[in-house]
Amino acid sequence: MRNNDSNLDFLRACAVLCVAGSHLMDVQLGEHTSFSWHLGQMGVLAFFVHTSLVLMRSLERMRPTAHGMVTSFYIRRFFRIYPLSMLCVLAIYWLHLPPHPLSAVRPWTGVELISSLGLIQNLTYAAPLASVLWSLPIEVDMYVLLPFFYLLLRRRSPWAALACWAASVPAALAQPQVSGRLDVIGYAPCFLAGISAWRLSARYRPRLAAAWWPVTMLAVSPLWMASSRQDNMFYRWAFCLALGLAIPCFKEIASKPVNTASKLIARYSYGIYLTHCSAMWIAFRACARVPALLQWMLFAILAAGAPVLLYHAVENPMIRVGSSLTAIRWRRLLTFVSSAAFHSSATRKADASNELT
Repeated sequence: MRNNDSNLDFLRACAVLCVAGSHLMDVQLGEHTSFSWHLGQMGVLAFFVHTSLVLMRSLERMRPTAHGMVTSFYIRRFFRIYPLSMLCVLAIYWLHLPPHPLSAVRPWTGVELISSLGLIQNLTYAAPLASVLWSLPIEVDMYVLLPFFYLLLRRRSPWAALACWAASVPAALAQPQVSGRLDVIGYAPCFLAGISAWRLSARYRPRLAAAWWPVTMLAVSPLWMASSRQDNMFYRWAFCLALGLAIPCFKEIASKPVNTASKLIARYSYGIYLTHCSAMWIAFRACARVPALLQWMLFAILAAGAPVLLYHAVENPMIRVGSSLTAIRWRRLLTFVSSAAFHSSATRKADASNELT
């Protein structure tokens, strides 16, 4: 993200707080409620819009050749997502933690472990080791497509991006009839809403006061919160599109306290997302006989300390590794290897053709 993207920091912070807040509500009430489910899902949908917009800007800043850009993007995404998620999955597996604070502890199968490590639960239909992992396979699948959307739309008007969004809706409607493993297509309108926001923000200057940005986020939330828990994909798409169209309209938040808090939460949001369920289970379920005040103190330490520790020990170093691997010399090496492989393949085909002749 650019340094002045305070509105996107605020959006990301709100998204992760919605997810964590929904699970905290479940723990305190002792049951899953419709409101908490909608709140958590709304946070994930906001993540989808935010992620696609930010990654389009990231691709825009790379500006190498198309081959180098795609390669660099995939390498950076791998080191951004997988090291921390794999560490958290292994911790859950070794410590025998449940997937959700209200779930019972149970042994995990090898298929479930491998699926969660590879973030391919949507392909294997295996239960995730952490309930929040359901969204990451969809994001990983979408990462494969984002560079191609960038190449397709980078020089086109916002109307082209909106046309892609409209075209994705029939495909998303048909997806359940084809295969459940293609659920990324069902969520494609959510990601394309962020891509539309990217094209709109590149063409139009924001005019509305920043103070209206939080109000607008709250105003579009009923588009999702009014849905039922069944047949709700239209509501997901409508909410994401409304959120995506609203993002480019607002000037950046200028309040220093708000920006500082948003940036801090956004920086550690991935760790918060992956660890908060385990922190809740340890604090409120494993320590159920401990006084409530001590439970909350333990939860505050785990919920804040674990993401900070993981960010500085794992997440940020791995991000730097991904960045270093996509330096110019590595891109040249990858281009050389791919060119050599192509040349070798062409030579073999030519030799085979000569032998036939």
